[in-house]
Amino acid sequence: MKNSKRIPCLLAGLLTAAAACADPDTREVEVHRLQNDKLSYSFTTGLGGRGLGFAAAGRDNLLKVGEAVREQPAPEVSADAGFIPYFGHIVWPGPQSNWWGQQTVNPERRAAKADWPPDPFTVLSKYSLAELTDTSAKIVSPVSPVTGLQLTKEVRLDGDALEHRVEAVNRRDEAVSWDIWFNTRVGPETRVYVPVKDFDSDLRLSKFPEMAGEAKADEEKRKRGFFDFTRGEQIKAKAYIEPAAGWFAAFTDDQLFVIEFPLLPRDAIHPDQSLVELYLEADPAQPGSGVLELEVHGPYRTLAPGESMSATEKWHAVAYTGEDTVEGHLRALRELGLETP
Repeated sequence: MKNSKRIPCLLAGLLTAAAACADPDTREVEVHRLQNDKLSYSFTTGLGGRGLGFAAAGRDNLLKVGEAVREQPAPEVSADAGFIPYFGHIVWPGPQSNWWGQQTVNPERRAAKADWPPDPFTVLSKYSLAELTDTSAKIVSPVSPVTGLQLTKEVRLDGDALEHRVEAVNRRDEAVSWDIWFNTRVGPETRVYVPVKDFDSDLRLSKFPEMAGEAKADEEKRKRGFFDFTRGEQIKAKAYIEPAAGWFAAFTDDQLFVIEFPLLPRDAIHPDQSLVELYLEADPAQPGSGVLELEVHGPYRTLAPGESMSATEKWHAVAYTGEDTVEGHLRALRELGLETP
């Protein structure tokens, strides 16, 4: 397949670490690349069918990819496996509070009502490559004994958009209850704009114990009707958001990244979660060491045996050469025809 590459230097480019090319003992991860004249997307069937690269044509990778992709390219997949920071783009089942509550392969995690780590069979397994063209792919997961689900992931480049569609089928002989949860990791310095109508009722902030201060909304963006975290201090926090529109935007130094999704009613989402969630871990004393997670939930469903559900999101990326200011960012959003408050 001409799209398939097992080249360490390609992986190094995704990691933005040229030194990886100099290591002759580097084990290789198979990377497939989709491309048209506007966008490129790279993924591997390993590591949970993970997205490893996305960018506007001629630009650098927008996704944060962990060194673990190079260092641990063939993880052990078992019910006892822990979290490995591969990052990139992954799909989780939701809600997090019940990750280990519908299984018997790890009784200890079930008894503890563990909410970490995510299901190893979903996020570490090698998926089967069912279809591959220059601009599209379909991959299929093994059935997870933790969730009972089998996932089919389809991605397709269509002009200036990358379309994601995930189908989950219940392969058990009994009902299971889950949602489909998209999680896209970018660098912690990325600036975010999530449209919010009512900050009192549509936003909930939660900080982790490691964070000394309080998690807060950026005041300048809040006045303009958008959420982002206040930056400048050490932060480890999560935002749960009912967005005012079916999109949010993220700016890097030279690209604008937009994620679109169906705007669902609040009661379609599990009460522990929100339609949009952001997780930010950043420390100014260690630039680039953290991560920003851009998360979107599909509807929470109970699936009978053999029943399926699906969820979608659409990505856009364009070059950005405007000012690194709120006004400059909002101007770029208006030029794309995105509604701003």
